[in-house]
Amino acid sequence: MTDAELREFNAKKKASQKSGFDEDYDESKKGNVGKAGDEQAENEYVESLKREKEARMKRNKDEFGVDGELSRLRYEGFRQGIYCRVRIDGIPPEFVESFDPTMPLVIGGLTPQETERGLIRCRFKKHRWHRKI
Repeated sequence: MTDAELREFNAKKKASQKSGFDEDYDESKKGNVGKAGDEQAENEYVESLKREKEARMKRNKDEFGVDGELSRLRYEGFRQGIYCRVRIDGIPPEFVESFDPTMPLVIGGLTPQETERGLIRCRFKKHRWHRKI
């Protein structure tokens, strides 16, 4: 076979495989006739989630009373996504000079149990397909 014939043979083989896959895929899509029922079930599920959220908000409002968010913060502490102002004394001038306000500053700490030195057993395995990982 010449190169042109080989390319034509491979193109025909690829087209037949693609058409077979497309037919199988389209047949499986035709099997999902109850799509309107799926949308209705999904809408009902979303509505039930909204009702649960509203009920939870009402319970929280009843529980925490007039103070609302302030008493909730006293009870639960700061939740994720709430911004707070932190005052830190004794910061070196190098930090202030090199601080970039566009980048967030992550503040954290360690519990007393985490400050102790510990050992972890782990094993690294080579990736099956990718040689560089």
